Amino acid sequence: MKKVLMVATLCVLMAVFCGAPEETPKAETPAEKPQADFYYASLSEAELQKFIKVMPTFKEAAVEINKELESLEGPEAFKAMAGQYSMLHKQMPELDSKLKAAGMSWEEFWPALGKTYMAVAAVFMDSMMVEMKEQMKGQQDDVVKEMMQGMEQASVAYKDVPQINKDLVRKYMKELQVVLEMD
Repeated sequence: MKKVLMVATLCVLMAVFCGAPEETPKAETPAEKPQADFYYASLSEAELQKFIKVMPTFKEAAVEINKELESLEGPEAFKAMAGQYSMLHKQMPELDSKLKAAGMSWEEFWPALGKTYMAVAAVFMDSMMVEMKEQMKGQQDDVVKEMMQGMEQASVAYKDVPQINKDLVRKYMKELQVVLEMD
């Protein structure tokens, strides 16, 4: 199950960081926003509650695909895994009906998964940054400075996560730790 969590997180990160170079921003209506932007859309409390309820069903269904993915090795394994998870609903036609029976369709679940993972990652990154800054106070070592710069660069990916998403994740952290099998 931890592999499901890892792959889903990596899918989110790939969707965020991979793709064409950024274009000059122009005025967009919500319907015109690129697909990857849904990771930074607001997460509602009802959506998160449904996600928590449906995630065990998704993990159970994903076990089947994990068996196929475990045999993948080498540098292309990650791309294959991420691609298969993003298209899981097409590989497993019964997945949508299982998710709907649990309370959420694939079209609702996949964006909720992305928004939740981004918010969880942002919350952890925020707490790591605070902790590192506290531990590094007064140290002027070049290695320490490089570590802090690296953390700040990594946190850029999470700067656009809405505060409401982070607040909801904090509120439901105990439930999320259970369904996402976080230690």
